Amino acid sequence: MERIGKSGNRRKSRRLRLNISLGSGAEQKFAPQGADWRLIEAAYGHPLTSADRDTIVGLVGQYFFWQPGEARAPFVDDAVDYLDRLEKAGKRFWDVLLEREGTPMTGSGDQAGIAEEDMMRSNAMGFVQSHVGRFLKQYEFRRQTDWRGLLDVMGACTAAMVQSRKYITEEAARIGFVEGRQWDQLIWKLTAFAEARALPSRISKSADPSQASAFVRFVRELQRTFPAQFRRHATSNAALAEAITVARRKIKRLIAQQEAQKINSPGQPT
Repeated sequence: MERIGKSGNRRKSRRLRLNISLGSGAEQKFAPQGADWRLIEAAYGHPLTSADRDTIVGLVGQYFFWQPGEARAPFVDDAVDYLDRLEKAGKRFWDVLLEREGTPMTGSGDQAGIAEEDMMRSNAMGFVQSHVGRFLKQYEFRRQTDWRGLLDVMGACTAAMVQSRKYITEEAARIGFVEGRQWDQLIWKLTAFAEARALPSRISKSADPSQASAFVRFVRELQRTFPAQFRRHATSNAALAEAITVARRKIKRLIAQQEAQKINSPGQPT
């Protein structure tokens, strides 16, 4: 069931997601008007050139484009659950296949009838395998596959699923995310924008609205031009200041992890 927050918008899920996009907000454009820019500049305490405004429009436009896809990104636990079921199915295949190897072929006394039944069952299984292999050859057009080929494929699938689990686990630990990543990245880019122009970017966490940092006032006023579904942490200047600090920390950590992975990856130049 979809959860609705106090603002009336859908509440973000705290479940870890895979970092793949299944949608975008291409229809939503960011186009603040002259009056909007004047309010933003007044809140920031600094004028913005035409080039500055174009840069901000581009950054926010990227946020509008990618943010809606966050809610459609698949959950890590769903992927792992599906992989669990695939692995169980593969194990069941091998368990059924190996039943034949445990079939006794001789018996005497009270065991004679059991041995005979087991031998017939083993022959029936062999009959199935031979015909499955025959029909595989008939219906597999790209290459000739028989029963042995099927076993090879199933063996390869087992190894592939082990590697898939390792990859999903590592990716989830490295770049798996909960909703909000795109907002964090917007804040990181707006910070870089301010620093590159020697504009204020420092943060003060004062609860007094009159003491809010220039950058916090800038983000607050900028967000007021956003449609409601794109605004974040707007309950107070203090909440926004804390969210900006956390966003910067998260993205800085993510960049460090990505750089470390590049250094440690095989084949990278030293």
